[in-house]
Amino acid sequence: MSISVIISNLNGLKYLPRLLESLRSQRNVNLQIIVVDRFSQDGSLEYLAKQSDVTIINEPPQTGLVSGYAAGVPFAKYELLFFCNEDMWFDPDCLHLLEKQIDLNANIIAADPWQWTYDGETLIHAGTGFQAVIWNPLSPYPFRRLLFTVPVISGSRIPFPCAGAFLIHRKAYEAVGGWDRSFFLDNEDIDLFIRVWQRGWHCVSVPESKVYHAVGASNTQQIVTINTPVKIKRFLSCQSSISVIGWKYFTSVATIYPFLFPFLTILKDALRLRPRQTWLAVQALRETIRRFQEAFRYRSKFRALNRTRPGQRFFTAPEFNPVLHT
Repeated sequence: MSISVIISNLNGLKYLPRLLESLRSQRNVNLQIIVVDRFSQDGSLEYLAKQSDVTIINEPPQTGLVSGYAAGVPFAKYELLFFCNEDMWFDPDCLHLLEKQIDLNANIIAADPWQWTYDGETLIHAGTGFQAVIWNPLSPYPFRRLLFTVPVISGSRIPFPCAGAFLIHRKAYEAVGGWDRSFFLDNEDIDLFIRVWQRGWHCVSVPESKVYHAVGASNTQQIVTINTPVKIKRFLSCQSSISVIGWKYFTSVATIYPFLFPFLTILKDALRLRPRQTWLAVQALRETIRRFQEAFRYRSKFRALNRTRPGQRFFTAPEFNPVLHT
């Protein structure tokens, strides 16, 4: 089986040699390697230029992780797409084990590996799921908490994979419209897989497929094109994306949640006398308003699909209740 690997790289020179070595060591798969470089300043481009088996694409860093992924897709030769960060390395059977799970006849179009810390000591991402809570302002649907280390068995259906590393069939990726490039970091995987779920396709978890990830490495970066730390841009985008997901997919009473969230966040920080957090929450509201029109354009285009499978049901679907997998 052949897989196009699309890597988003921002100043990842310290990780690239091990990443590429582990990709070249993958067993039972034929790989095309595409690196989308985000204006790296650390010598990444010079190093990549010496790698004869790597296709290099350029994409501005301020657009975000999945814009980098999306920029690489037109250059992909194969039907299976593996998206991953630059700060990773993989077990030699990682991609083959993922590929074995893809089954279009069973509507299984994506497979999610488990992730450990870069040193292999700590599990940081297993199966995903949702847990009922009284109120959670960090979730697009505030009555559910997002779970990232659910101990599922191999082949279990999960609501969404980790955007940092997973395999998807190109047919499904293109049918749902690909990544929403208005997302910078965080929640982009949920956004993509609400659309996958609405069309009756599935993602499965693959515990035996192992990824090792230097989590948080990107937060220390500076976006040189706009002179902004990644962690600030990430925070603003994450806050606004919670509302954007609701605007795009929710129906009925649930449509009030994306409007409430930014104002409740500002009020909470103001009442706690946290001026910096309040200022950031206001900036996040500005970002949310900027993205409003595009989100509603999507909502109008797919109104019928949202009526058939409203986005809020993605978070309450019984199959994604982790109790069912324990």
